[in-house]
Amino acid sequence: MKNNTARRCHECAYRGRHIYVVGASRFEREMIAEYINANTGAMWFHVESLETIPVSNQNVPLGKKMILVDTSMLTRDELLQLLSSKVWESHAHNLMALFNLQHEHSIEKVALKFGARGFLYLDDHAEDLINGICTINTGEIWISRQILSEYVQGSYIDNEWPEPDALSLSEREIELLRVLAMGASNDAIANQMGISPHTVKTHLYNIFHKINVDNRLQAVLWAQENL
Repeated sequence: MKNNTARRCHECAYRGRHIYVVGASRFEREMIAEYINANTGAMWFHVESLETIPVSNQNVPLGKKMILVDTSMLTRDELLQLLSSKVWESHAHNLMALFNLQHEHSIEKVALKFGARGFLYLDDHAEDLINGICTINTGEIWISRQILSEYVQGSYIDNEWPEPDALSLSEREIELLRVLAMGASNDAIANQMGISPHTVKTHLYNIFHKINVDNRLQAVLWAQENL
């Protein structure tokens, strides 16, 4: 989730990560790519379209790509077509984000369903780009809390969550949920609770099962409403 605190990414956090800047003019792609490289140390590429990015590559393990797609020249209908296209689906296992987005398109909730991990707008500052990339790189989603909450609530509008008293959540699991609800990554949770990242994943798996959710976004909303 979005954080107003500017931060510079450490090069070690991007070890093995390939960042692709898709679309826009060649000049803008190169400028953005150079800026990303200067602030993250990540290996970057600038390409004209998603089709030119290799779907599989022996030198780039699955999930090692972050793909930033320029949307400035796309209408809302064209964005919907892109999100539901085969080429988007073929890259959905990677970290996908939309940039130069127009607020009035209101495409975020749909894009989340198709696996988008972040949203950067035409009126964002340069540091917002780096903050967003840093957040996405840690496995979190770069999006406003309001839109995120509306998305998860809409996903569960016809579902009933179990009451907290009916659950068998341990004190440790409740503590973890509260830290998670503040937007912490797995590594941050591990550091704060003094446990390993592997133990965090195990706790999350058990928590998801107990509260009947599928992912951390839904778990955050459950925690905000029930703890």
